[in-house]
Amino acid sequence: AILPRFIVILVIVTFLVDVSTQNASQKQHGSSINCDNLGHRVGYKCYLVYNTYEDYAGASRKCLERGGRMAMPRDRKEQEALADYVKSFFHPGNWPVWLGINDLRSEGTYLFDDGTRVSYFQWRKHFLSSQPDGGRRENCVAMSSDDGDWWDHYCDRTMNYMCEFDDRVAL
Repeated sequence: AILPRFIVILVIVTFLVDVSTQNASQKQHGSSINCDNLGHRVGYKCYLVYNTYEDYAGASRKCLERGGRMAMPRDRKEQEALADYVKSFFHPGNWPVWLGINDLRSEGTYLFDDGTRVSYFQWRKHFLSSQPDGGRRENCVAMSSDDGDWWDHYCDRTMNYMCEFDDRVAL
């Protein structure tokens, strides 16, 4: 009678450990984030703005710790959706938000944080202050919350940031 009970207990413990491991794995990879309530979904990605100040490296690290990466708008559709999300998050006012884009490796060659080259740009164009304008000093890119345009900034400046997470469900 002891052996059958032991087997039942062993099966239950194995099941609970397996479920716990799956839940931890989901949290680690960002898939447990409720995008519909907390963030903004675009295709197979979920974006979340964090209203805490970090420099560029700190923002990148925080996104990675949460199972994501800094937001990397790769085309006009993503850019426009993210600009609308950031505008609504901070309205009214202009609060810049770090994106996962920089030219730290080579001045003027902008790369996403995953190392791929940026091919779509949304630089601010204005007769008083067109971007990028920082030369070798301003190497990290942020999105303006009032119009969605990109600005180059000092990477050690602290500001809000936006992370992107892979999402299994596309809308």
